[in-house]
Amino acid sequence: MNQQQIADLSAELIIKYYDNDYMPFLEAMDDDALWYGPAEGQFIHGRENMIEAWNSDEHNLRFTLGNMEVMHISAHPSFCDVMLSFLVTTHYPDHHDITLLQRLQMTWCERTVEHEDGSKEKVHSILLCHISNPHTKHDDDTIYPKNFHEIYHGGKLHHLSGKRIHFHGIDRSDYFFLADTIIRIEAAHGGRHSILHTEDGITAEVIATISKLEKQYGHLFLRCHQSFLVNPEYIENISRFKVRLSDGTELPIPEKKYTAFREKAVKMITSL
Repeated sequence: MNQQQIADLSAELIIKYYDNDYMPFLEAMDDDALWYGPAEGQFIHGRENMIEAWNSDEHNLRFTLGNMEVMHISAHPSFCDVMLSFLVTTHYPDHHDITLLQRLQMTWCERTVEHEDGSKEKVHSILLCHISNPHTKHDDDTIYPKNFHEIYHGGKLHHLSGKRIHFHGIDRSDYFFLADTIIRIEAAHGGRHSILHTEDGITAEVIATISKLEKQYGHLFLRCHQSFLVNPEYIENISRFKVRLSDGTELPIPEKKYTAFREKAVKMITSL
């Protein structure tokens, strides 16, 4: 069982799930899987029961998924635990929006399946899915908290769109960040790694150099200095040899690169 592939697959399934494409998530469940939902008393045993429950649950909800952190660990070659943490905004038909930090644990197992022709195949399936931030259950809710606004108010509405970028963290975690939430990126450990700073206050050290990130995402970020990339969406002011960002950070611009940086920044900002 390749743990990294399982972690990436977990993120992919959840991203699709919150785009209301939930069947890939359900089909990945083991026949004997357990699902613990976000509300008190939400418990379903078995893939077929889950599919039946989701198909019978009608809702008019939309979701916006924010930045995601994924970590994985395995104590046995045939099992892998994946923990996902992300912000999710629920959009209700009455235009009420609620944003929560969602924590989700998936336990994957490896099964050997025998086909009718006698051939055998190893497949990976979800044995356990546990959403670990429970809230009080409303009587009319089954799967989704359609009446959650009666229980909880508040939350920050996050971006409705944007390119999602996959980063490998130095602690073996994976990050799936929306590009338009990243304020700046700075070089770390002598330039071997980079540190991301997001509008959510998340700081993540990832295994990628500034030069590599600039090459991959130069259409999204500007390099104002050898050690810094900035998101033009968060530029508040460009003055002589420095740039100020919306979080109050001021970064230097080398004198020889000032004019070129300023012209490119103006072009990118005016095209947003």
